[in-house]
Amino acid sequence: MTAHRQHPFRLYPARPPRLPVLISSPHSGSFLPAEARARLACGEQTLRQLDDGPVHLLFTGAPERGVCMLAATYRRAYVDLNRDPREIDPSLLTERSGRGELRLSLRVRAGLGVVPSRVGCQALYRRPLGMAEIASRLQRVYLPYHRELEQCLLGLRLRFGVALLIDVHSMPSSAARVERRPVEVAVGDCHGRSAGRELAAAAVERLREAGLVTVRNRPFAGGHITEHYGRPEEGIHALQLEVRRDLFMDERSHEPHAGVAALAPVFTRLVATLADLALEIGAPERILGPVA
Repeated sequence: MTAHRQHPFRLYPARPPRLPVLISSPHSGSFLPAEARARLACGEQTLRQLDDGPVHLLFTGAPERGVCMLAATYRRAYVDLNRDPREIDPSLLTERSGRGELRLSLRVRAGLGVVPSRVGCQALYRRPLGMAEIASRLQRVYLPYHRELEQCLLGLRLRFGVALLIDVHSMPSSAARVERRPVEVAVGDCHGRSAGRELAAAAVERLREAGLVTVRNRPFAGGHITEHYGRPEEGIHALQLEVRRDLFMDERSHEPHAGVAALAPVFTRLVATLADLALEIGAPERILGPVA
């Protein structure tokens, strides 16, 4: 299968949506085109450090409750959907011009831009890709995903007067610590900027009630998707959920295990609770005017 025939995302629709929630899983893709794999300077175990694995499986019950879900199909090594498209590592470019337009964030400096360049000290590619290749990946995969995400959110806000985006990820157990204490779920709201504070507080409370060690904004507060789409003053809220990988999959093989069946009902209930709360705090009359 060539890259051109692989759709950039899977949409799990709810027809019609009954709750004002969209779930996004930008790092759960497993497809890597052969031409991209041929350029790699690393092996599969290095690539898996970038992947979230099948974290979207924890939320597959949501569409039955009236919640849409959007899940990536391409691997993060090909293009990272949770980055600003200007976050490009100059080491991947052959061109000298145009570099001043790049966004050299801390993530880029760590090799984790919109096209990752390395994992730790391990380079991903044998040689620079060039801007034409990076632009092709953005056009083929990144932009369609984000167009669909934005259209879904705007549709929910139009229908319900409010929308809640839940961006789901997994974190390796080695990184799932706060002050040397293990963490099982991290709820991120960009330190109160991307969602109403009641939503993040309720998410933490419900997950703790379910027996999960849950913290807020540590060790992860939210990435580009949460930062970019979370506009609570406009009626669009965004939360990031990071689930510790060993709770639902083998960390080395990324194969799901029995933890999926145990955790899925917890997250399905959480989504329903947050949807109800979003409707309560949405205040559509104040934000958008009356909704027909």
